[in-house]
Amino acid sequence: MARRVAVVTGGGGGIGAATCTALAREDYLVVVADRDEAKAAAVWADIAGQGLRAEAVVVDVGSSESVNKLLAATTGFGELHAVVCCAGIVHVGSVADCSDDVWSQVIDVNLTGTLRVCRAAAPLFGSSGGSITTVASIAGRTASTYSSPAYVASKAGVIGLTRALAGQLAGRGIRVNCVAPGVIETPMTATYGAERLAVLAGKIPAGRLGSAAEVADCIAFLAGPRSSYVTGQVLDVNGGQFIG
Repeated sequence: MARRVAVVTGGGGGIGAATCTALAREDYLVVVADRDEAKAAAVWADIAGQGLRAEAVVVDVGSSESVNKLLAATTGFGELHAVVCCAGIVHVGSVADCSDDVWSQVIDVNLTGTLRVCRAAAPLFGSSGGSITTVASIAGRTASTYSSPAYVASKAGVIGLTRALAGQLAGRGIRVNCVAPGVIETPMTATYGAERLAVLAGKIPAGRLGSAAEVADCIAFLAGPRSSYVTGQVLDVNGGQFIG
């Protein structure tokens, strides 16, 4: 039987790294794909040190050529079963801070980068289908106090893209779902600063920030066979911060 392969972009840190570990524990060969070669290698080493299977690959989701090479390379590792789009960047600020360059960069990485990965992956799934899981944010679901309009728009766009792809790919047995994390303790959210994070934590019904592992477990559920009748959905992972 061919090895089940899961590809995780942005796999070098935060939610992406936790997702790589969670999927490796589900017996996938995980392709840890990240722009930062050292971070990808560190996650690979950690997974391999647990006796699990992984490969580290450098990818830039801002480049269609790079993404296409990444997905083509997976055919040498086994049969593609799951793709997780974790690569992203954050920007904090008001509309006054959202220059054309900031807008273009954030939209290109977070939204267009997700499209590039999904577009390259879709033809590579076998006859048994598979899953694509995108990563949005609570910022794309409700009002955001700190996030830049570019970040909010990019994550709202990921949700719309997820639903569009779910409808288009369902007939091929490919499920497409989205996880929308709230405020999670990661290097990315650390850029918000301790004071802002404390204010946000005070608004969360669960009374604390989430962990990357908690989000990763939800991604692993959506990526795997236990969610075989679930597609086109957005799973909010935010401690009750957004209810409704």
